[in-house]
Amino acid sequence: MNLAFVQRWIRFLAIAVGMTFVAFPLYWMLLTALTPREQLFRPPFQLLRFDLSLENIIELLSATEFLVYLMNSMIVAAGAVVLNVIAATFAGYALSRYEFRLKHTVAQGTLLSYMFPPILLAIPLYILLSDLGLRNSYIGLILAHASISLPLNIWIMWQYFQIVPVSLEEAAWVSGASKLRGLLQVCLPSALPGMMSVAIFAFALSWNDFAFAFILQTDTSMYTLPVGLATFVERTAIHWGMIMSSSALISIPTFAMVFLLQRYLISGLGIAR
Repeated sequence: MNLAFVQRWIRFLAIAVGMTFVAFPLYWMLLTALTPREQLFRPPFQLLRFDLSLENIIELLSATEFLVYLMNSMIVAAGAVVLNVIAATFAGYALSRYEFRLKHTVAQGTLLSYMFPPILLAIPLYILLSDLGLRNSYIGLILAHASISLPLNIWIMWQYFQIVPVSLEEAAWVSGASKLRGLLQVCLPSALPGMMSVAIFAFALSWNDFAFAFILQTDTSMYTLPVGLATFVERTAIHWGMIMSSSALISIPTFAMVFLLQRYLISGLGIAR
């Protein structure tokens, strides 16, 4: 048994232990979601069981406003993705292609603003959106989410456009294309991985946000999924079956999006470094 073989197995065991710690909460969440209500608090608590049921999920979809919360989250997340991709793409392109005073200071200040806790913006955003009549609206929450995700996304796109050769655009200009057409037909296809990573980051942040949605959306019909899930915790009871069922359903879009677009995410964040 050589040293390389031992080191390989040690790395394998370390990864297996780490994956166990990561995967077990997800497994327990799914197991609890599919466990019949009368069995949830009846010992012994089994790590593996076969008397699974969709009772909690059916009750969640039929007896609560889960579908309303789901629709609200999807609309807000989609709006945040579109706004982030468009704004970050044009801002990143401008930072990489045009020279102006304090350009690097502006770029670094953009990234610096991402380092502050988002909750610092809660009160100013509440006052501003209240004055504009945008509380309890999709547009207001989309703008709030963009305010905390856009700085890093601009930085990502700025770094990404720097690796797109200017000569490609110059060749398009010589052929008679305008600067806008060169951007749309030459730069954007080359910067697609960065745009996908921006979309993933914006979606995940908007989809999982609780603080801004809780502060800005006081109308129950405008609750998003994280805020709606919190209503399952009452003073006299905690509906664990519905909490775990909703948590499992909430996780599916994020896992699916990251799984399908993970190569773009890794590439985009690698460039940002």
